[in-house]
Amino acid sequence: MGPPGPPGPPGPQGPPGMQGPSGATDKASSREVQPAVVHLQGQGSAIQVKNDLSGGVLNDWSRITMNPKVFKLHARSGELEVLVDGTYFIYSQVYYINFTDFASYEVVVDEKPFLQCTRSIETGKTNFNTCYTAGVCLLKARQKIAVKMVHADISINMSKHATFFGAIRLGDAPTS
Repeated sequence: MGPPGPPGPPGPQGPPGMQGPSGATDKASSREVQPAVVHLQGQGSAIQVKNDLSGGVLNDWSRITMNPKVFKLHARSGELEVLVDGTYFIYSQVYYINFTDFASYEVVVDEKPFLQCTRSIETGKTNFNTCYTAGVCLLKARQKIAVKMVHADISINMSKHATFFGAIRLGDAPTS
């Protein structure tokens, strides 16, 4: 048997393949909620926790930015409701003034502690400080996030750049 010959000309074009799944609708709805941001700032001056807050939950928030398809602020209660399941980065900072030994707050999800931030002070030192905390949490639609003071005998600076609270929807919850 001899060596193989040169390749022949290309054959006729085959029939078209099956149409793939449409991706436009999925991506459009996903884009509306991912990523989504809410940032709330204090809108006032100093507040005394025991006199000014119901149940210790901060509620004097000013909306700086908020995606209404993903978040809803309940102004009276100070709770931030999540409208879409997903993975969220939650952050907060509280500026304490006039505290004695230590000050503490929690970020609560459905009234259960998720994050806590505590500051202490040396006797005789200045009595103001900030406390920042952040974390990632899987949340379901209708869950509520809030900033709750642990101790009532404290004052907080609620000016806009001192005390703030927010969340960023990072994406869908991981599938297991």
